[in-house]
Amino acid sequence: MPISLPVLGFREWVVAPDGLVGSIRGEPWPTAAVQASCDTGHPAPADDCRCGIYAIESWPKLGDDRLYEEAATPMRLLAQGLLTAVVLAGLAALFAMDQPLVARGSWMPAVLIGAAMVLGLGGVVAADLAIMRPAYLLGAVLLSGRVLRYENGVLRAEHARIACLVRPIGVRRSVAASLAGRLGVPLFQWYERDRAMRYLSEHGDSWERISASR
Repeated sequence: MPISLPVLGFREWVVAPDGLVGSIRGEPWPTAAVQASCDTGHPAPADDCRCGIYAIESWPKLGDDRLYEEAATPMRLLAQGLLTAVVLAGLAALFAMDQPLVARGSWMPAVLIGAAMVLGLGGVVAADLAIMRPAYLLGAVLLSGRVLRYENGVLRAEHARIACLVRPIGVRRSVAASLAGRLGVPLFQWYERDRAMRYLSEHGDSWERISASR
C-alpha cells in the first residue's frame, strides 16, 4: 500500500568501524539522511522488488522478529548470562578445591587442578565471545517520498532521515553517544521510551498526519 505523506518508523543498525550500517544488507548510513537505491537501476522502493529503506511502524519490543538484531537479543542475553554464571561457578570451585591443597603444601595437585580449570573456563569464555554479535542501535526515522506499508507493520521507503537513536540493552553508552554526536541526532536510553516519544511528537512529523495516512 503506497503512502505519500511523511511517516515515522523505527529500525535498527549495526555499529561498524566507520559508523552505522543496515543490519541485514549492510548498507552504510554515513549521514542522518539517506536515499534508497536498487542495484537493478529502477527507482526504489519498487512493488516487485525488495529494495528500499526498511522500518516498522511501531516502537519495537524486545525480541521483535521484524528486526534482525533485536529478535536475537533475548536468547543472546540468556546465553551470555548462563556462560557468565558457569565461569563464576568454576572460579568458586577452583578456589574451594585448591585452598586446602595449598594449605597442606600439596602444590603439584593444586597446580594440575588449577591448570585444568583454567583450560575449561577458557573454553567457556571463548564460547561467550563467539556468540556475541556486533553492537547495534535502535532509532526512529522519518520516511518520505514513496513509502510502502505492509500488513505486518513493515515499511519500505524512498527517503529516510534519522530522528533519534536509542541505545538498547548491552550496548555501551560511549559507543551510542559517539555515533549520535557524529550524526547530529539526539540519543535516548532503552528505558526512556516515553521521553523519546514525547520528543518525536514535538520535533518530528505530527501524529495527526501519520494517523491520517493510514
